[in-house]
Amino acid sequence: MQHDLSRFTYGAYQSLLRQLQQRDYVFVDFPAAPRMLQDGARFVLMRHDIDMDLAKARRMAEIEAENHVVATYFFLVRSDHYNVFSEEGTGEVRRILNLGHRLALHFDCAAYPEASISELADACRVECEMLERWFGQSVDIVSYHRPSPLVLTGDARLSHPRPHSYLPLFTKDMHYCSDSRGMWRYGDPLRQAAFRENRPMHLLTHPIWWNDQPVDPRACLDQFLARRALALQTSLAKNCVVYENPNVMQKSA
Repeated sequence: MQHDLSRFTYGAYQSLLRQLQQRDYVFVDFPAAPRMLQDGARFVLMRHDIDMDLAKARRMAEIEAENHVVATYFFLVRSDHYNVFSEEGTGEVRRILNLGHRLALHFDCAAYPEASISELADACRVECEMLERWFGQSVDIVSYHRPSPLVLTGDARLSHPRPHSYLPLFTKDMHYCSDSRGMWRYGDPLRQAAFRENRPMHLLTHPIWWNDQPVDPRACLDQFLARRALALQTSLAKNCVVYENPNVMQKSA
């Protein structure tokens, strides 16, 4: 029985990967796409924009590794939700990379509200170099967090000299499908004409929406908040004796 892929379970994700493989799709990284397109190859760009949850990203990476799939993981450098440079964050990213996946930048233009196109490109370059130096792996592609109308024009200058994932090459020359807001924005990938016709596909997921069992998108966010609150409490207890044992203050008084 075929999984309902709109339910966003890990089982459904594994089914998606396997059905693509059964049609002889190969999973490649972004630098390989131009040559693959020119050769008329049957391939998938599997992209993950990590907006919130590094642990869920690692879970997706493990499923892919079990199925011999290579994906590209785009991480934010400026985020209120996680820190790739912290001990916890670095550990999760390294686990993903050690599974053979690719490192990339998820860039938030909103963090630079008054920046010109050239200034955004400079900021992209700086953030890419931060990731490269910290993790020791090249960053060859950029994706944008909550892309603005400017980003959606596909202007290559925005991320120069690196390409970005909204170039026409990646959104027009191949079939693009995203799970934005916890739903397949352009419909189930396996029900698309591109899949039936064996055309190249660019699939974007946000790991925050995926779970062991079907979960409503709002409930996914509530669960994330609960996990982060617990993690913050644990960190406070680890780093501040007053939080771990309020009696310390009373005794010192």
